[in-house]
Amino acid sequence: MKTLLRLILLDFRLMAGEKSFYIKLILFPALMIFILGTVFHGDSKAKSFKIAFYNADHAESALGEILKNDVLKQNDLIRVKDISGYQAGKQLVESGKVSVFVYVPKGFAKAAEHNEKTSIKVISDQQGSVNGDIVEMMADSFVTRVKMESSEEKTVLKQSGHLSKEEVGSIMSGISAERGQAVAIPKQSAGHHAAPIDAMQYYSIAMVVMFSIMTAFALIHGIVEERQQHTFFRIKSMPVLHIQYVAGKLLGIMFAILIQMAAVIIASSILYHVKWGNLFEILLVTIVYSFAIGSIVLLWGFTAKNHETVSSMAAPILYGFSFLGGSFIAKDSLPAGLKIVQELIPNGKAINSYVSVTQHAGLSGISADLAELSAIGAVFLCLTIWVFKRKEAVS
Repeated sequence: MKTLLRLILLDFRLMAGEKSFYIKLILFPALMIFILGTVFHGDSKAKSFKIAFYNADHAESALGEILKNDVLKQNDLIRVKDISGYQAGKQLVESGKVSVFVYVPKGFAKAAEHNEKTSIKVISDQQGSVNGDIVEMMADSFVTRVKMESSEEKTVLKQSGHLSKEEVGSIMSGISAERGQAVAIPKQSAGHHAAPIDAMQYYSIAMVVMFSIMTAFALIHGIVEERQQHTFFRIKSMPVLHIQYVAGKLLGIMFAILIQMAAVIIASSILYHVKWGNLFEILLVTIVYSFAIGSIVLLWGFTAKNHETVSSMAAPILYGFSFLGGSFIAKDSLPAGLKIVQELIPNGKAINSYVSVTQHAGLSGISADLAELSAIGAVFLCLTIWVFKRKEAVS
């Protein structure tokens, strides 16, 4: 055990003597978090928007005013501006002064009362506008509610002709109270205790996973350096087992990734109040992931002949894994075929695990990915020890 610790400390001390080590290990991820914060911080929160409203049916019914006052104005995100006509509303949208224009057509109340085809027109500032979708959903729900209540009222009158108008009104009020609010927009979550994750949280995770690959490749250059400076042969003369030497290198990589993760957590938490979830689970994911990615990169380090060979594989693995794993493009935005790949590769599993921790999925929510990452790491560690034995036998 003492020999193993000496190897880890020696390896880490050699790397820590280089100024570039600190830049790659801590400053790069912290700088990336700062850049991400300027881009994403606050953008993931819903912002209020202004809509123009015109009720052409105001002379015949108060339904349009009910839509405006009891539905649209009740939403804290929406600021309603009354206008004088249809063309004025269109011009406001086209000029960008309002996000959405809502138009209640003449005869709306009458058509709804007789269960005839009718609609409220919603004009948004751009195709696929989220603001337009919100208002359209609310308007559609309101129209459906009005038609339903009209139909129920007719049914009650037909079945209870002996009731007075006041009694019918009482029955209809009871029906409305049972149904609840006029507009309900349900929200789904991943689980009973799941919490939403915003862009800043996701890309903080994605960047630290990507930089961990870079850190691993930076550290395995030390293996090549030991061969070229004949340090490796001096280490072999010591009473060091194959597994101790390999484990020392692997634990050095894992330790560096843990430091890097701590730097990102501290920077993002202090600067942008990013919530990482249970720190024990974060630590557990980091250890298992660093074991998996460290074993993969370490195998290449023992097979590489020189620094150029190491670098030749660093870029394809770094950028290929980062793209496919969900570091550049959010995993939920990947096409169906690439989502399968994302769930199979180590850094994709790491991102999924970190996201699950931030969503409070618990150990049960990350156990499958951690078990698979452990299996990947174990397979590549065995291959690395086998390659190391063969190289030593040849030399």
